[in-house]
Amino acid sequence: MNNLSVRYLIPDDPDALSLFETLNEMQEAIRQRAFGLFEERGTTHGGEMEDWLHAERELVWVPASETMEDDKQCRVRLIVPGLEAKDLHITAMPDAIIVQAEALSKESKETSTVPFRELRDRKLFRRFDFGEPIDTARTVASLTKGILEIVASKAAPAKLVKVAIQGA
Repeated sequence: MNNLSVRYLIPDDPDALSLFETLNEMQEAIRQRAFGLFEERGTTHGGEMEDWLHAERELVWVPASETMEDDKQCRVRLIVPGLEAKDLHITAMPDAIIVQAEALSKESKETSTVPFRELRDRKLFRRFDFGEPIDTARTVASLTKGILEIVASKAAPAKLVKVAIQGA
């Protein structure tokens, strides 16, 4: 079992901007690929959504996952075969956990023809939202036999504070 480091962010943190930059870069790559598919189809209208979804499937890896929740914690599991702990980047925010990685194919330098290929470089970018805030400092992740497990304790509920109202 490999323990992974978890980065803790609050939405106002300047480091949170890097997540948005990564997402924008990914969307731009998908847009360019979708446009390429549109051109390959002869620039005829009517299949733009299919082009976008096809490009997304080519470039973004969406591994099988599940979330579980009880009254004390939230748990996320993803099947990430072939990835090592160093490849995974986990970010815990008060309302979500974000998992990022790059799945790089280990293509040989041979010049042989490949008639069929499903092995290609793809990025993993998944956001898991929760109904209740989590305690980012008490979020841990581990990787065992290709299964990434993230456990986040729920944040303590806010305490009610009575405020005395003074009359004029």
